[in-house]
Amino acid sequence: MSKTSTPKFTLAFLLITGILSIQNITAQNVSGRVLTKENNPISFATIQIGEHHGTISNEEGNFSLGTTGFKPKDSVYISCLGYEKLGMVVEEFTSKDYFLKEQVNELSEVFLTNRKLSVDSILYYVNHNLSKNYKTELVDYEVFSRKTEFIQGKDVNFEIDKSTGFSRKQLKAFNQDFNQLESALLNNKSKQYTDFVGHLNIQDEKASKLEVEKAVRLLDKNNSQSLEVLADKGKEIISKHLDKDKVYTIKTGLLKISDSVTLSGGNDKMQDTINSIGILKSNVKSPLEHHGFKNNSNLNFVLETKLYKYTLEDITFLGNEMVYVISFIPRRSSADYQGTLYISNETFAVLKADYNFYKGRVGEKFNLKLLLGIKFVEQNHQGSVIYQQDADGFYYPKYISEQTDSYFYISRPFKFIENDNRRNKVAFEFKVEGVFKERSEVLILSQKPITAAQYVETVERKHVDYETPKQYDPSIWADYNVLEPLNEMKSFKVEE
Repeated sequence: MSKTSTPKFTLAFLLITGILSIQNITAQNVSGRVLTKENNPISFATIQIGEHHGTISNEEGNFSLGTTGFKPKDSVYISCLGYEKLGMVVEEFTSKDYFLKEQVNELSEVFLTNRKLSVDSILYYVNHNLSKNYKTELVDYEVFSRKTEFIQGKDVNFEIDKSTGFSRKQLKAFNQDFNQLESALLNNKSKQYTDFVGHLNIQDEKASKLEVEKAVRLLDKNNSQSLEVLADKGKEIISKHLDKDKVYTIKTGLLKISDSVTLSGGNDKMQDTINSIGILKSNVKSPLEHHGFKNNSNLNFVLETKLYKYTLEDITFLGNEMVYVISFIPRRSSADYQGTLYISNETFAVLKADYNFYKGRVGEKFNLKLLLGIKFVEQNHQGSVIYQQDADGFYYPKYISEQTDSYFYISRPFKFIENDNRRNKVAFEFKVEGVFKERSEVLILSQKPITAAQYVETVERKHVDYETPKQYDPSIWADYNVLEPLNEMKSFKVEE
């Protein structure tokens, strides 16, 4: 769906139809905002031309959609849960603000006071119809993925504790470099963005292959707070002040990390890791798995109804389809989330789910602060998923967003000891505390069924080549109907 494809007709037919319709074809990219009448942005509204060509608005209500190949009288629709659908033709579809009217729901009060189905019955039918409503195997997803990462530093301290073979001047220079790294972590607000378009072919829960069509990284290595860049900078500082021709033993506390470390050469292993196809695959495969109604799904508030308390809050509409609005909170301590479900009255499919950690809940954690000086806690996890029904009758994810805030604390002593002369050593204390923030967004551009043979024929390359522009350029994704970036991403620019 990212690029408009042309059916393979004969050359003569193409020439004839091309001549006849050349005046009736538009070729442009339309950008705009979807707003309420109060000028508030409407997030994740669907903007669609025909059945299989469209996009959604971002959190700020902004969108961009190509109209190449469509005729002036082709229909365009803008729709969102709880709002009246807005219709027009392509020739009226221009770059501007579009306002949706809130859907007047005169049936809501009557329905809620005279409803025939209890909320427990609705959830029962949701689970009973899961296999009929959702298809998760032998599917080819054309995907757009965006991952945003940065570190919010709280406390940093890199200090040489003791050393041999260094003059006072050398120690001062060493600590000055570390102080600059501390300042970068605490004061810099730079973010890293990783975008790509590709095809994720899923055979089953265990097997999948990713074909990357285009990948872009926006990363300011001078100011970035990403973990990989901080590690790289730390190595640069150590390499700058220690003898690159020596071989070192590295210890942290009583533990020996390695006895054969050299500081010469590049960072090829790190680069190989960053460019691995596995990194990008996890950016899209994990969100899909988390919202696939399986055992490892985040959606246990759908699958494990005994853990939660549900309330039928309202009804709304998606077009002419009535939709139940059901809130949920934990009933038991083993339940993690609170949020809202939007469920079709016709098919009992979950059309949308919004969720976040309930008060006091945390995710993965480990605390070895006293023993090893390490602590990690997943403090916040929130997500949203929208499903749309395809022509085959199945519902597929259209948009997935996940955001995680993870607190980390590391306080460790490190010691570099020369193997040739073990009296020469440098010991320093390493302390860093902060919150690592990451957000994953996946927009499904299209999906289609595949056979087992087609899956086998798919070739997955192991290495990804990124485009790395120095600043955000709107033409990067001009040929694709991807998610419009937020304003903060549009302002990205590498500082010289």
